[in-house]
Amino acid sequence: MAGFFGFFDYTKPGPGIPKDAPPKARIIVFFEIFSRKFWNLIKINMMFSLFNIPGIVAAVVASIFILQNPIVEDPLQELFMRFVFGTVLVCIPVVTVGPAQAGFTYILRNYAREEHAFIWGDFKEHAAKNFKEGLLISVIDFIIVIVMGIAINFYWEHKESNLMMSFAAGLLVISFVIFMMMHMYIYPMLVTFKLTVKQIYKNALIFAIIKFFPNLGILMLCSLLIFATFYFPVVGVILFLLITVSTIGLITNFFVYPSLKKYLMDKLEDRNPSGEIDQQSET
Repeated sequence: MAGFFGFFDYTKPGPGIPKDAPPKARIIVFFEIFSRKFWNLIKINMMFSLFNIPGIVAAVVASIFILQNPIVEDPLQELFMRFVFGTVLVCIPVVTVGPAQAGFTYILRNYAREEHAFIWGDFKEHAAKNFKEGLLISVIDFIIVIVMGIAINFYWEHKESNLMMSFAAGLLVISFVIFMMMHMYIYPMLVTFKLTVKQIYKNALIFAIIKFFPNLGILMLCSLLIFATFYFPVVGVILFLLITVSTIGLITNFFVYPSLKKYLMDKLEDRNPSGEIDQQSET
């Protein structure tokens, strides 16, 4: 007899899910995926850290420095600048090693779609498949980050002496935030569709603008997550190496995938009813 007098018999089928059951809230689905894939997220995070040591070291050192040293004297300005730098830290692993980010994103995109992915096999395959594009995106991003960082710092230091300097500093900060928003879409599009780098950046800019406030909310959430974990720097470093980066990656992929499906994937399927659409996802 299975179980104990019929109790605790796990071989019997459960009641299942009713066909007319309402769909679960997205936030519930996210936490179900997170809890189900928790140990895999740790493995992915550690593997990504290994392939992205320069970016991880830069992010950790910058995080500790920013949290322990006031940036400006005015508390409101300091809070604002900390948010900007926090957003940069969210992007650092994205900027440094594009091919590794492509493999990393493919796995997390599959998790967001509730699909299976082989951690090492899919990481290696899609890092190699998108090597040239990922490397080009890394170079472009590195140049943009450096140039905009220098420009923002210059205009911010001179904002008191000239109103135009203040306006320019604000405009550059907004532009940089939009650039960060674009990055929530760039790598998911890279591993999902067969697009040129130019097309990827163009589409990412459109998504960043038309979904500005939801994107801003996700950026703020990711920034707050980093600051929360680095409240105790040693704990922050450990979590950053183990789970923080993959958690942020899962959040962003889970957030952007419905938009990519609605505005790109579904439209491609409508145009190509035979199913021969320009996607990497099924290759």
